[in-house]
Amino acid sequence: MAVCGYKTIWKLVNTTTNVKVTQETTRCVLKVIDPEGVALRSAHHLRHRVYTNKGPNFTIHIDVYDKLKPFGIAIHVAVDGFSRCILWLEACYSNNDPRIIAGFFVNFVKRIGRLPRLVRGDAGTENVWVRAMQIAFRFNDRDNMSGKNNYMTGRSNGNQRIESF
Repeated sequence: MAVCGYKTIWKLVNTTTNVKVTQETTRCVLKVIDPEGVALRSAHHLRHRVYTNKGPNFTIHIDVYDKLKPFGIAIHVAVDGFSRCILWLEACYSNNDPRIIAGFFVNFVKRIGRLPRLVRGDAGTENVWVRAMQIAFRFNDRDNMSGKNNYMTGRSNGNQRIESF
């Protein structure tokens, strides 16, 4: 069963090979090659990845909700990956100033009295100071998450969704 749908296959074929095909052709071929996968995707019964977390404050997810930026408001959020508890929810004027997010992170660490094992954020410029602090503070820890392994960069849509709050 293929994990990706016809649009992904269509893009791959058209960008990585010299063959040019239409979306309709790709859809028809995929129906023949992978009818079970097509049926599951059509019925929206896809198996999502299982998210595991070892406990409270083990992993925190940081993100910014900038849909209100045209009105001068950027909402910064950190969510506990275990309980999905909101660790901070702050509104300010900037969505890309790393000093602001670093301040939220430092206040959070002071409040709970320890560093999280792992911080997950996107690759935006707003998270560079948090990334640097997390790596520096936990660089000499003696666990498998020490050094550069304690900050995970990923796409925002792989992060805990702040839009659902």
